[in-house]
Amino acid sequence: MFWQQLLRWLVTDTRGPVVASTPESILRDDGRIPIHAKVRDTSYLPAGDATVEARILGPEGSHETVPLQPDPLTPGEYRADWNAPKDGSYVAEVVAFHKGEEAGRDVLTFRREDGLAEDFHLEQNRELLEKLSETGGRYYRPNELARLAEDVSYSEAGITTRETKELWNMPVVLLLILVLRGGDWLLRRKWGAV
Repeated sequence: MFWQQLLRWLVTDTRGPVVASTPESILRDDGRIPIHAKVRDTSYLPAGDATVEARILGPEGSHETVPLQPDPLTPGEYRADWNAPKDGSYVAEVVAFHKGEEAGRDVLTFRREDGLAEDFHLEQNRELLEKLSETGGRYYRPNELARLAEDVSYSEAGITTRETKELWNMPVVLLLILVLRGGDWLLRRKWGAV
């Protein structure tokens, strides 16, 4: 019983003959997804002559079969680029056939979500920056950049802070009051009034 469980434990992490993968499981605003598969034969050697296809099930019952092409540089690896037409969850079952028999299968899941990626542009959005500067900032044009360092150093924003303290909360005033009260007590004691 011990040896059976030990052998079972040793092979639980062994991958099957077909291992499918994709670089991203969530597609943001772009439906293009590369599907990769590594296929091995019964001896777990790379199978470069297999037929591999991905059966993709999408939202609202849509389905499509995509053939994967062998990678010419790496035997046993197959690739395909597919475009998810609409947002939603997808399941791709990658099935490989080697020498007329099914070599194995693996399952991938991914999701396309539209409207999530931020829209970065290479050009400056001057209108937005000028609108933002109306809230207390300032918009600088390229020919005004020399004044930027001077304006920042005299700005009340950032590191420079002002603290207003009440007069009676200052330690100097407390010490002055203690010295005056102590001096009064010493003079009374010297004159014999205490």
